[in-house]
Amino acid sequence: MPGRPNVINGTLLVMVALLVGLIGFAHHQGGSELVGKGLGDGWGLLIRFAPVIAVSFLAAGFAETLIPHEWVRGTLGDASGVRGILIAAGAGIVTPSGPFVSMPIAAVMLKSGAGAGPVVAFLSGWSLLALHRFVAWEVPILGFQFAAYRYAMCLALPVLAGLAARAFTRAA
Repeated sequence: MPGRPNVINGTLLVMVALLVGLIGFAHHQGGSELVGKGLGDGWGLLIRFAPVIAVSFLAAGFAETLIPHEWVRGTLGDASGVRGILIAAGAGIVTPSGPFVSMPIAAVMLKSGAGAGPVVAFLSGWSLLALHRFVAWEVPILGFQFAAYRYAMCLALPVLAGLAARAFTRAA
């Protein structure tokens, strides 16, 4: 059917195979009791995170609908050059979220016409340099001096990763 997403795909099949393998391994290690514990713990995680995931993907759908694709292509597309990579890296740095938000944002960027370089720079900026993690976790736990040193050492990496992704996808 047109417009209907393909739910059963290679990723799902690999994940199902992995789950079946883990269930078999758990049964081998501890029998039905360990299998039940694993399923119960997994179900608990699903109940805890499913609402956040659902809301994140719904918000991503609205973002894809509301943000003009022409703007995304012009600002973050393949022709946006270093400027697009810098904008995307900066957006990743200031995105205050976990993967439940940042991954749908990256998916929307791709579907809306962003190039590989800016999307890689966005995800790299988010994963390496997110300001909310720096302030809330790194400085209090690691101390300002070490956190600032680590941050400074990673500052260029999102841009370098974006440039490498752009070069790689152009060569392919």
